[in-house]
Amino acid sequence: MKTSRLSQLFFIACDRIHQAVDDLYEMIHSESGAPVRDRESIESALTDLKTAVYQELDLIKTAVDEFNDQQEA
Repeated sequence: MKTSRLSQLFFIACDRIHQAVDDLYEMIHSESGAPVRDRESIESALTDLKTAVYQELDLIKTAVDEFNDQQEA
């Protein structure tokens, strides 16, 4: 894997994290822009965000491992 590909994977993961945070913001506001006050809805939205972020962080770790393994070979 080239360094540029590693950087590209970092960008993809970070961009997806950014999108997930944007989605969270939308989910915790009503159509009219009022903040959602239902605790269960908020907890569900936060769980979804955590899942999405953890997946992207795993992508970053996996990409680094693969890059380093190829450099050592």
